[in-house]
Amino acid sequence: MPLVTSQPFKGIYTLLAFGLELARLPFFIIKYLTSYGRQHPEWSFRQALVVRIFHSVVQHIATVQMTTVLPLTPGKEKERWVTIKAAPENVYKGPLRSNADVRPVEIGATWYPVALTGDKSNIKLLLHIHGGAFVIGDGRTQSSGAFVRRLIKHAGFTHALCPQYRLSTLPASKTSNPFPAGLQDSLTTYLYLVKDLKILPKNITLSGDSAGANLAIALLRYIGEYGADLDIPNPGACLLWSPWVDPSDTSCSYVHDNPHYITDYLSPPFTQWGSNAYAGLPGLSTLSQPYINHKMKMFKTEVPLWVNTGGAENLFFDDKEWAENMEKAGNDVTLMIEKNVPHDILLVGDMMGFHKEATNSAKHAGEWLKSRM
Repeated sequence: MPLVTSQPFKGIYTLLAFGLELARLPFFIIKYLTSYGRQHPEWSFRQALVVRIFHSVVQHIATVQMTTVLPLTPGKEKERWVTIKAAPENVYKGPLRSNADVRPVEIGATWYPVALTGDKSNIKLLLHIHGGAFVIGDGRTQSSGAFVRRLIKHAGFTHALCPQYRLSTLPASKTSNPFPAGLQDSLTTYLYLVKDLKILPKNITLSGDSAGANLAIALLRYIGEYGADLDIPNPGACLLWSPWVDPSDTSCSYVHDNPHYITDYLSPPFTQWGSNAYAGLPGLSTLSQPYINHKMKMFKTEVPLWVNTGGAENLFFDDKEWAENMEKAGNDVTLMIEKNVPHDILLVGDMMGFHKEATNSAKHAGEWLKSRM
């Protein structure tokens, strides 16, 4: 483990990094005053500057491997918080039991805009799995609220549930929550909705952004492979936002050798952190399997797929290729490319000044859902 991931070196690094970025800020302010100096000529000054700041923040967070605490207490979410017990162990089969150290556990989740009560027959529910390279994020209001609220407003959902799945950590150990921890927790949440709350599967739209989209794809693959035997029905539709389809590429060539590298905020330290932590003790070879590397093997699902990717993000090429290959495999796939935006635009749109583009993507997703459900 690098020294900067533990104290006091983490604190020293953080102070030095803050000083460095503060010293460089005037240079970028001057550089981005005209469109010629910006990462993309159609970006505003604000967009160019904030993407640059985000790039630095993400890189430094990954360097020190910032810890995300995941309590099972309500916190600020209060009555919108729910804890979900694991389903019977026999529903976690095959790849979900591939690591003997990773077993299903109780998790928490946040309801939006309010907790679901009363009649459940006419609801339109979003089950959203948050992103964060499997290592950061929690689905609570501060990290996922803006994303989920935008979809509720523009895509017509009555309710949304965002699980707080286990995050992977380093150094790898028997308790560091590598694969399939996040996938187990995603299945736990889905089963809670259809088995415990008795919500009609056709009224549930599965969703995920970035690493969360990777988990959503894996969940659909699992339902397709094991659902018939375990009586696990398909959801009505699936929304995938900037999906990280191939965490197995730990060379990060798709990041730093990417023509979109300058117009995105993802950096090699961040994706490497996520890949190494998600692999855990079994090692990086475990990432080269179809439940993690979705480019490895296409699969057939009855669930209509919506894939949204940014025209200026690093994952654009992988997302486009995967969507096209899934369609060739006989699936109902719609690919939407939001022009000139970086990674995960619904998550960062408001902060980066891409409000219009984020809203546009959400509205188009809502229109697509009306045509499919």
